[in-house]
Amino acid sequence: MKNNSIKYTYIFSFFLLIGLTSCNDLLEVEIPIDQLSAKTVYASDPTAEAAVNGIYQSMVTTTYYGSLNYVLGETSDEFILKTQLSNVYTTNELLDTDGTIGTMWTEFYKTIYNANNVIEGISASQTLSETKSKQWIAEAKFLRAYNYFYMTNIWGDIPLILSTNVDITALAPRNKQTEIYNQIIKDLEEASVDLPTNYDNYTTLRIRATKWAAQALLARVNLYLGKWTEVSSYATAVINETETYKMITALSSTNSPFIADNKEAILQIPYFNTVYTYEGGTLYTTAGTYMLRNGNTLFETGDARKTNWTGTTVAADGATYTIPRKYKNAYTTTPIERSTILRLAELYLIRAEARVKLNDITGAQQDINVIRNRALLGNTTLTDPNQLLDLIALERQRELFAENGHRWLDLKRTGKADQVLGAITGKIWASTDSLFPIPESARRSNPFLTQNQGY
Repeated sequence: MKNNSIKYTYIFSFFLLIGLTSCNDLLEVEIPIDQLSAKTVYASDPTAEAAVNGIYQSMVTTTYYGSLNYVLGETSDEFILKTQLSNVYTTNELLDTDGTIGTMWTEFYKTIYNANNVIEGISASQTLSETKSKQWIAEAKFLRAYNYFYMTNIWGDIPLILSTNVDITALAPRNKQTEIYNQIIKDLEEASVDLPTNYDNYTTLRIRATKWAAQALLARVNLYLGKWTEVSSYATAVINETETYKMITALSSTNSPFIADNKEAILQIPYFNTVYTYEGGTLYTTAGTYMLRNGNTLFETGDARKTNWTGTTVAADGATYTIPRKYKNAYTTTPIERSTILRLAELYLIRAEARVKLNDITGAQQDINVIRNRALLGNTTLTDPNQLLDLIALERQRELFAENGHRWLDLKRTGKADQVLGAITGKIWASTDSLFPIPESARRSNPFLTQNQGY
């Protein structure tokens, strides 16, 4: 794949095939008269691959490297604003008219729609390379699964859209979360068969899905479902690819898991025509927009993650607080970072949890120590399963802070949300707050969309 084909994605991407009528309409679509037909796009390998690139391009929005970080961070116990002013996210008083939440819903479905279009278009074509076609469909299925994972964990039951047929999608009702998860697993298992096992097809850039990205996401999905044997198996498969994946050691600003194409990265989101990462340039700035609510007490003495991945700022009350600074690539002419959505450290933590559940205490300790030793911390000596699970939860909080909503999702999946968030002063917490409201704009377009409880 040439870099040019990525750079000029919009020339051939799905947005040049089918566009959403507006950000307020869930899945209503039309075919603009000045856009290329699907038959034309899926007639040749170069244009078909550009359509696949278009799925990735649709993830270059603030939903994926903005809202997933700060909205989920504020609704959990992770972020507070430097101003120390409350908002609907920090108090968990979300409204179904909230524009950011509405945009998240719409942009997730745009990416899913693009993936569906690629699957249908390539499957129907008689002129494309058979080998390439299998890979491209696998990429589309992976990306569809990735988006559905976040959607069902944010909203619960949602419409399961697997078609570009407007007659089917426009008035689709909500499917049970079990159905969503079944489709996610099906997509990822099928994708794993046909995705490449390395990044050679992508000029070694780690910006498109591989077999190991699919298996990493399968490990995470099965973690959420409590399927411990599957969790351990999938995580081990990725961890054992030692020629491709290694933990970054000796952390520094130029040696981190967020550097473009580093050995710990499994999948990163590419940037187009920018000289910074959104996280480094806008979210996690030197001055500090967001502070870690528990940042001053979260880390052990000497933790390299605090040294290298945080900073300090003076808040409105005059006190000094810890701020997230994992991404340091602000407005610079030589960007070296890239938004990272899957990395090896998560797999060790995932496997550690599974191993505790499978009564492999020694194996769990070994995985935890990989994370702790990289942070320049000593080995754990804990052997009690419950204490180990508490330590894993703490290490997840330390390792994955300010990344893709992990803390919010962890509190929910482990059943700790009510206990932790209900105890925070300033949060008006109810159990129903664990799901976001279905956007009013989507429900206005589709009367078959019922609202989540509590809204």
